[in-house]
Parts: sequence; C-alpha cells; structure tokens
Amino acid sequence: MAETAGQSADLDRDKLLSAVARLGRLCFDDFRRLEAPTTRRVLSAPETADLWPLALNNTPAVLLHFRRSTGVSSFIVHRSSLAEVASAQSRLVHAFALHLLKVKAPPLYDALPWHDWDFSIVARRFKLWQTRILLAGDGSSVTMCRCRRSAGVYVLEPHQTIARYVERKGELEKVKRLRVLRASLDKIPLADHSVDLAIIGSTLDSAAPHELSRVAADVLVVENNPLLSPLEEQPFLNSGFTPNTVEVRSLGPRRSWWKAGRA
Repeated sequence: MAETAGQSADLDRDKLLSAVARLGRLCFDDFRRLEAPTTRRVLSAPETADLWPLALNNTPAVLLHFRRSTGVSSFIVHRSSLAEVASAQSRLVHAFALHLLKVKAPPLYDALPWHDWDFSIVARRFKLWQTRILLAGDGSSVTMCRCRRSAGVYVLEPHQTIARYVERKGELEKVKRLRVLRASLDKIPLADHSVDLAIIGSTLDSAAPHELSRVAADVLVVENNPLLSPLEEQPFLNSGFTPNTVEVRSLGPRRSWWKAGRA
C-alpha cells in the first residue's frame, strides 16, 4: 500500500512538472538562461546525470553556457539517435521546469498557485506596522505584497533576474521599506536580531534553522511547494521549532514550522 501511495505521489509530481513546462513553453535551449550557481547545481544532480551526455548532442549554445558557468572545458557527449536525444532533453526540461520557468518568465513563476497561502496566521500574531520581516524561498514575492505596510521587508533572492523582478513588483505594489538582498539562507547578510519575523517558503538546508534563529526573533517556515520533498524534521525540532499547518491555495492544509520569539 505504501508503495502505491509513493507511486501516486510521483505521478502527481510528474503531472505538475509537465504543466509547469507547458505553462512556460519551456525548451532545452532555456538552460542557457540559468545563472552559474544554478547551472552547477543542475549539472551535479545525481538523478539526471545519465541524461546529459545524450541531451547535449548538437547544442553548441547550451554547451558554451555550461563551459562558461562551470569552468569545465569539455563535457561528455554520447552520439545517439534523434529520438533518444529528444527524449533526454525533454526529461531534463521537465525535471528542472521550476528553475527554467523562474528565469524565463518570472511573472508566470510568481503566479503558481501554491505561492499563495493563508497569511492570516501571521496577521493574527503580529502588528505588521511594527514588524520587521525577512522573506525567502517559494512565494516570497507574493508574501511581500501582504507585508506592504510593515515596518520593513527584506527579501533574500540570490538570482539576479528574480531580484530585479521583485524590486519592480515591490515598486508597483507600493511595498514600503523594501530591500532585496542578493544572498541565500546559508549566510544571511544581516546582523543578529535584525528582524522580528522570518517567513520562509519550502527551501531550506540543514544549516538554515540556526542561521534564521540568529537573525529573527520569530521564524515561520511554510512547506508550500508540492514539487519539493518534505523538509527533514530533526533539524527543526533540534532548533526549537514546533510543527503546525497552514492552508495553501490549490493544495489545502500543508505543514508549517513555527519558532516562537525569544524569552
């Protein structure tokens, strides 16, 4: 029974990725849009490593971008049939559809339904006009608009294309005291206790709970992205977080993690 449930989840994930690829009309050539850090992560993903030698056939522009991004002068390419090459390219586009959509069409990426979740769980706890907020991860540019009248908003966004988009959207939406930081969660460029609340969508590594606790008095992590694996519980429990749920648009209740303010 567990195996059947797992297969169903994989199928749903495949359907979602296919829908994302269609939404952005994504193609293999879009890998040229990725910035260097993302390119390196994509190429090093073990689950798709066997597809690149097939997919890189007759793709000089993509190969040149990969060389510039990684510093690797040559990539292994296996000569194969057109059908095999097309299949490998299609599988890679689907596997990394979120990365590609994010850099190709930021407004479409921004509009993915799970970026919108029930913000009342924050509004009930905090007087926003007195609250300094840090945002990062999935849905930050949507959540940012819920915080337009806060005491200040920092958005962590390491991708230059998305950072520029967030800045433009913030201006249009009249988000007060907005500052976009070109940085990631593993090293937040803020002093200790700089913000009252950090809100993170889905993406975290094992070091992030500690780093967030250094910067923010309260921390909320929302697991709103259905295409990512569930976050590991132990690092959160070890860092004093408690599990809860939040309503996410199109998905229903999803797990969240709260860490209450300092004593």
